[in-house]
Amino acid sequence: MSVVTNIREFWERFEDEQSDLQNALKTKNYDLINEIVQGLNEEVNAISGCSFFVEDVSEDFEMTFDPGPNKTSQYLAQRLKKMAPDNVKALWRINASLQPLSQKAIEASVQIKDQVYSLVDFYVFYTVDSSSQTIQTKVYCPGYSLIENDEYTKEMSMYLLELAIGQTYYEAYISLVEPLTQPEADNPNFCSLVDFYTKIQDIVEKDHWKEYASPLDIYSIYEPNQDFAHDALRKDMKIIFTTHPLLVEETLGEKNDVLLDLKAKDGDYGYIYYVNPFQGKDNALFRQELSKQLDETMSKLNLGKVIGGAMGKSFSYIDWIIFDLEGFEKAFEQIKKKLDPKVELHFQTFQETMN
Repeated sequence: MSVVTNIREFWERFEDEQSDLQNALKTKNYDLINEIVQGLNEEVNAISGCSFFVEDVSEDFEMTFDPGPNKTSQYLAQRLKKMAPDNVKALWRINASLQPLSQKAIEASVQIKDQVYSLVDFYVFYTVDSSSQTIQTKVYCPGYSLIENDEYTKEMSMYLLELAIGQTYYEAYISLVEPLTQPEADNPNFCSLVDFYTKIQDIVEKDHWKEYASPLDIYSIYEPNQDFAHDALRKDMKIIFTTHPLLVEETLGEKNDVLLDLKAKDGDYGYIYYVNPFQGKDNALFRQELSKQLDETMSKLNLGKVIGGAMGKSFSYIDWIIFDLEGFEKAFEQIKKKLDPKVELHFQTFQETMN
């Protein structure tokens, strides 16, 4: 089995259920909607770690694969969307991450003592840090004063804030989330939680902040604290750039929780590496162009996706999430034959490196 096989089997099941689901949405048959979605959600969760839900608040059919902050699940959600059959794409709007103010957000409520609070009962007091292009937030609800557990109110605030503004804005721009039991009288920057997404949009546009279409557009950069006289594989890295920070942190620390999480879903993490053919800027430009070419080929075949890479003292690296290891390795061998023989490419999974 592979990620690709799992996704194809899911879409085959969805196509079998599609007509009944659409009719149930049109007629507001919530019992049937819940029955169908529950089965689809179980399958999606098993193969990707995402939750699955559909919308019935507009004339369009809309589905969402909600991966939360898990980067492995985010990449699998993106592949689920990409591999959707054309007839499904023609009829459905497909989201690969939680969108702002989805139906899930509109229906969200929390009960504190005898009072039920919805999203409109929460307010955000915020501080803008233009230098880092981030926003610090404090979430206020009148019911918070009745809760003694600060950790619980913080988790609730984070969850509701993510529902209100969507996963992309939450990861890209929010640097702090804290609960408030009383409004901040000295902070003029506040709004209802349901209006906060629009406020962030205004800030991003007005101050020309970097914009992101997906959580997977957000890159982190690392400079490992290593002895750069060391020139062994994955030990010579001087700078790392990645969309999956936890994978980098774990592999540097020789941990494998992220690797095992993807392995359980029939995928792998790995990297292509080669001896640096140039020095300085020329080497960086070569790695960048090679990464782009390889990514276009492998992604088109649904075999893998570049998630970052690294520049080292001796080697350069292109890091991958792999959706079909056998297919990836076969395609890699074919690609190598077409490249400049002066640059010999090699491939390993991260698990092989750690063993």
